[in-house]
Amino acid sequence: MISQPVVIIVHGSQDNNAVATIIWDCAFAEPDRVPFVVPDRVLWQMMVETLNVKFRSEVQTNHELDAYNKHFLAQKIFDMPGYSDDFSHMMVTWCQFNKEVLMGRSFTFWQWFDGAMDLTKKHLRPYWSDGLIFGFIGKQHVHLILKESPSGTFLLRFSDSEIGGITIAYVAYENGMPVIQNIQPFNKKDLEIRCLGDRIRDIDEILYLYPNLPKHDAFKKYYSGRQQPTSSGYIPVTLQTKVGSEPSVLNVDGNTFPASLSPDNLPDLNSLPMDQFQEALGALQIPDNEEPSNPPVFPLHNTQDGTMEYDFFYPDLLEKSPAC
Repeated sequence: MISQPVVIIVHGSQDNNAVATIIWDCAFAEPDRVPFVVPDRVLWQMMVETLNVKFRSEVQTNHELDAYNKHFLAQKIFDMPGYSDDFSHMMVTWCQFNKEVLMGRSFTFWQWFDGAMDLTKKHLRPYWSDGLIFGFIGKQHVHLILKESPSGTFLLRFSDSEIGGITIAYVAYENGMPVIQNIQPFNKKDLEIRCLGDRIRDIDEILYLYPNLPKHDAFKKYYSGRQQPTSSGYIPVTLQTKVGSEPSVLNVDGNTFPASLSPDNLPDLNSLPMDQFQEALGALQIPDNEEPSNPPVFPLHNTQDGTMEYDFFYPDLLEKSPAC
């Protein structure tokens, strides 16, 4: 009698390889085999059904991998992104499964698949179970199905380039032509800070879950409620997800300011008591690479009530001003 396979590891970093070994042994070992003898290649049809069973069991969901998911997984493991025929009778090797790194990546197929499965298990199970996540789909397929959709149509897919990441692909139109955009993937840490539902609510560029379901209808039950004031008396603070980047510099009347020093953001330093001046001055942080050629000047003036007035200006900006 032979026991179930056991793998001994000495560090947590070996866990992923150990699980892959156990899966291969349990799924593909022949009955009444010679101990430790397992095939080095199996039919893809057997491999993909094993992955489907493992995904459902690990995530604890009844939502299976669909035909599109399975086809993309085959394209990925065989490195055949443009292949549209049936993969069922092709042979996949142990090396392709968990030894060879994927083309252009630093990780194996199993490491990538396991990362997506773990992210789904810990942060995305209800979304996956409700059929809101497309999951395993390639960029070429995304382009085909979104290019005819209205602006703002999006879908959720697991990242190709990162282990354990989910990204939002959506279509926007520029000069009447569809452009497919892919938002930077959200990983485990991102979703611990702010859940997927709230991030989808935040992003104004996405409107309809493919094919045409308004996003608020699809994800409303996953939105978090408004934060209530705490007993400490502090006002709650909420993070929001925005697509794109903020400008690093502002141009005002021909003068260039760091964004952090825009005129609207400058504190009023006039008539500040001395004990508040240093605090206000600390907010005026100028990045080293954006420091003006001349340092700021603060002329001091005594006032009748004993406070100090400060005139805040930059000599190099004054030199450029016609009024000066």
